[in-house]
Amino acid sequence: MEELYAYRTDLITALGGVVDELAKIVNRLDASQWRLAINPAGHTPHYILFHLDALESQFFATQLPRILAEETPTLPVFEDRSWMADHYRLTEPPSAILGEFGELRHQELAWIYKIPPALWCRMARHPWWGLHAFQWWVELQADYSYQHLKQLSSLLDI
Repeated sequence: MEELYAYRTDLITALGGVVDELAKIVNRLDASQWRLAINPAGHTPHYILFHLDALESQFFATQLPRILAEETPTLPVFEDRSWMADHYRLTEPPSAILGEFGELRHQELAWIYKIPPALWCRMARHPWWGLHAFQWWVELQADYSYQHLKQLSSLLDI
């Protein structure tokens, strides 16, 4: 069990570390780099950072608490493309996006850190991903965070 507790602590720490790594990127990219397409879909670093914040605010921050509050909730599909089409703010400064993301992530981590071990096994269902424990959802959150971080850090050869 000690290994599991250590793993979860490391997972929480890694989620927090994403904010620090994003801050390095935000501080190092110049204004022109934020608007350059960096992948085949034509997404810019600005779009990717905004999308990461959207995943956090529109899915993880709202759905993770449901897993603990409800008996096997069915989580909604987050239609990120349509959400981004309706809500993406091209003019929002990257530092503001990072500020929103960082504040929300730190609030979540303070809450997650206090979750009793038994609750990490609470289950939730999703139309695409199926039935998984709370821990899996936090791991998915970390995976998405690191995917986006990798896309952005490639600009700096970090």
